Amino acid sequence: MAGDMLAAKKTLRREMLARRRTYSAEERARASDTICRCVRQQAVLQEARTIMLYASTEEEIDLYPLMETLLEEGRRIVLPEIVGRGVMEARALPAMDALIDGAFGILTPDPARGAIIPPEEIDVIIVPGAAFDESGGRLGLGGGYYDRFLPRAVDAVRLVLAFDFQIVPDVPMGMQDARVDIILTECRRIFCKIKDLKEEV
Repeated sequence: MAGDMLAAKKTLRREMLARRRTYSAEERARASDTICRCVRQQAVLQEARTIMLYASTEEEIDLYPLMETLLEEGRRIVLPEIVGRGVMEARALPAMDALIDGAFGILTPDPARGAIIPPEEIDVIIVPGAAFDESGGRLGLGGGYYDRFLPRAVDAVRLVLAFDFQIVPDVPMGMQDARVDIILTECRRIFCKIKDLKEEV
């Protein structure tokens, strides 16, 4: 059974990442702008003091303008820092020029300029992923970093900014997989209906 789920995850992840690669730069830029403008209007973000984002890649929604705006507003911005196999912490980003190359070539805050922030101090986490469903199911990129980190951020709203094609009918989920709360795409806003796991057992 576990093997079947793993295979289903791999297949869906491969399909989604391939689809993301075929998205044109113009489509990506247009969708990124729409989504980032939408998220700034959400009360959950407007009221947040400490916000965790991630250093987006070329194929993902461009989060850098949003990051810069939030810093200018005086918010405390934190980004992931990989500290071990499958383990990450949140490090404060004091300014855009404090980004340096981290593990796997992913940009991360300079440790000399930003402290590690306890997960329980984070109000909103912008969660990346390959695919999502309306019940909050999330397919990550295979490392398990967020599945381990999110339960530690006990007060954080788990917010996804995704391209609309990343929303699928059902994401294969194991008991260890962390779900998300809200999904924003260029077309819609989804308040996830978290499934009762007792009914699934």
